[in-house]
Amino acid sequence: MDAILRLLDGAAGISCHSGEIKPGWVFVAIRGRAADGNAYAAEAVRHGAKAVVTDAPDRLPPLAIPVAVVPDARQALAALAAHFYNHPSRSLNLVGVTGSNGKTTVALMLEHIFRTAGHLPGLIGTVRVNVGKISFPSRLTTPDAASLQRYLALMRDSGVTHAAMEVSAQGVEMSRVDHVTFSCGILTNICADHLDFHHTFADYLAAKERFLTLLGPSPLVVNRDDDHCRRMAALAGGPVIAVSLTGPADVTAQILHTPAYGSKFRLTWSTLPGRQNIPAGQITVSLPLAGRHNVENALLAAAAGLLHGISPDEIAAAFSSFQGVERRLEIYRCGGFTVIDDTALNPGSIDAVFATITTFRYRRLVVVNAIRGGRGAAINALNAITMARWQAALPFELIVTASADQVGPADTVTAEERQAFLGELSRTGAAFSFYLDLQTAIQSALQRLYDGDLLVLLGAQGMDTGRQVLQEQLNINVQPHLTADLAIGAHP
Repeated sequence: MDAILRLLDGAAGISCHSGEIKPGWVFVAIRGRAADGNAYAAEAVRHGAKAVVTDAPDRLPPLAIPVAVVPDARQALAALAAHFYNHPSRSLNLVGVTGSNGKTTVALMLEHIFRTAGHLPGLIGTVRVNVGKISFPSRLTTPDAASLQRYLALMRDSGVTHAAMEVSAQGVEMSRVDHVTFSCGILTNICADHLDFHHTFADYLAAKERFLTLLGPSPLVVNRDDDHCRRMAALAGGPVIAVSLTGPADVTAQILHTPAYGSKFRLTWSTLPGRQNIPAGQITVSLPLAGRHNVENALLAAAAGLLHGISPDEIAAAFSSFQGVERRLEIYRCGGFTVIDDTALNPGSIDAVFATITTFRYRRLVVVNAIRGGRGAAINALNAITMARWQAALPFELIVTASADQVGPADTVTAEERQAFLGELSRTGAAFSFYLDLQTAIQSALQRLYDGDLLVLLGAQGMDTGRQVLQEQLNINVQPHLTADLAIGAHP
């Protein structure tokens, strides 16, 4: 590896994207699922690359610059990028958040906690990247290793002291977070997801488990109410901080009140490792987000905050002013009916939405669900089974769409995915209607809605434009806001 690192002597930059290469940069050719970086090496040379790193030299065209051959180009990229930027994560208090659901919300909660406590925070995740003084939209939940190290270096150089980042299973599997030093890890929950990439649930679990090895001796905050998380925590190499909504743990929450417009809970904690200056105690917290799962998210973020020396009063103040995350159980009014908009994309997130709906009062329930495009048949079949189970327990009109009018090639629903979703609905006896386009699906939903009804827009990429389509059809501008008049208690 020392010989490979010497490629960086005098280098002006490093990237695995040929279009980013500038004179004096090193290009690392990554063989991806959709494209082979080796095919773009000539383009990188035209842009001024001083060297190419590859694990498949036979795939390269003839080049007039040095070529370094490595066993694994992804691992080499992570090592080279960390070295080039002088290991910036070592200068940060960086919390890595992984799990099937809740990563985005927990990371944004932590960013807000750090800011409320007077720190300059950073963030890397699904929604955006914040490097301290500049914020911009995100392209990937966990960026490629070179981009990640560049973001961390920008944080360090901008004076960021505390940061949170989402760590996806794919990011771990593809070595994107190798050579990143975490001050703390968070394990939110585990359910089936990303089976198109990991193929089996066992492979998915293995990727999550590898994150624990990356933590080394740093503490792990774990949701002990999740069976998979509790078992995985045994693999941690450092202190394990257990949190729970249901039983004894290092940090617990007792829910006092869960109206549709927020939650109130009692946060209780013991003295945590290295934090004897924060004695055991409890505090009442108000959170302007609906849903038990959001209390669970807050509990995880609070534990990480305490581990970083944030006072309980500062944590409670941060939660009281936290405004939530786009398309994570957003609630808004449209005339006489109410809308819940959520990016539910796997069985666990679907369960969380419907469990929250059971606390709402409404007249009738209409659900528009977007099939997941480009993510495989397996996850769509599981999502459909989950939807059918909830329809049997909590009757609602189900409208399914492929959102063909709203998505690009990467998110287009395949015939196999469509059949997997609709076939499972039919097999389980669920009642539904299907529309190819999102425009038509929402128009059909609007024809069924009356005052006092509840409309739920569910799905990931295929439903990202749902609110926009809805407001265009109603010719109004709808903004997410708290709806205190949804009332407390179950539907009639």
